[in-house]
Amino acid sequence: MSEHNKENLRKLLNFLNAEIIHKPENRWFVDELRRSLPPTRSDENRTDNSIIAKIEKYLALDYKLDDAKTVLDYSSIKDEYLRECFEADCREMLRFRYGLRGHRIDFGEFCRYAQMQAERLLNVYYRTKGSLPQICADIKKYNPDAKGLDNCKSLGSISYSVKLWAYKNEYSLESIAKIFDNVRKVRNARSHGSSHTVDEKFFDTHRAMLLKEGYPLRSDCTVDWYALSKDESKNKIYISTIKDTPKHKRYIDLCWQRRQPFDEVIMALEELIVHVSHHING
Repeated sequence: MSEHNKENLRKLLNFLNAEIIHKPENRWFVDELRRSLPPTRSDENRTDNSIIAKIEKYLALDYKLDDAKTVLDYSSIKDEYLRECFEADCREMLRFRYGLRGHRIDFGEFCRYAQMQAERLLNVYYRTKGSLPQICADIKKYNPDAKGLDNCKSLGSISYSVKLWAYKNEYSLESIAKIFDNVRKVRNARSHGSSHTVDEKFFDTHRAMLLKEGYPLRSDCTVDWYALSKDESKNKIYISTIKDTPKHKRYIDLCWQRRQPFDEVIMALEELIVHVSHHING
């Protein structure tokens, strides 16, 4: 057996011992795993590689990703434990990007881990502001409408969106703030158990209405502003009766979510890392 395969087996054993075998609620899994493997070593055709592949498939683990350099560079985070937390969340995010966790690509889970990284980066930044009262004063300065600051007990208890908008206003980061706000909406919808079927039905109904009324749509199903501007009368109707309604805003959010812009989110995280690193490291 190669040293690489031995190392893979060690990792599997460590994971099984730490997370699976000794928990009573996972007894069914242990039984299934035993049934899936040969009972003895008498089968000369059996290979260690085949066992590794079988367990990896069952657990949806990907050791190449575990060992690989993460797509985001967190080397600017000097605290070793904190840096490892960032890198672990990044790897987990990528597992849902490439379908390595549970054998499925999952944009909702991808967004959940992206938000964890974004909020942690904001917390790293705001800790440089001093004490909690100083942090709250700084946030209030750039986000005067922020809610809940007077009663917060820690930096972590301050709303993510409050910190995001304050940071965005301080440094005029409109583009990435919009992306992270979309990520937040996807993450919240998942956390609150939003029904995919209900969302799809709403999306199809609203899109059909726009098409019926003759509004030009782009390939991502959003309204084509440039084409609409050529029809002054219809543009005025759109602005006054549709554009800012809760239903249309929900539709726009779903357009973004359906597009599943994985790379767009990764690029926004990359920009935030560089920006925060510049301010915390001088």
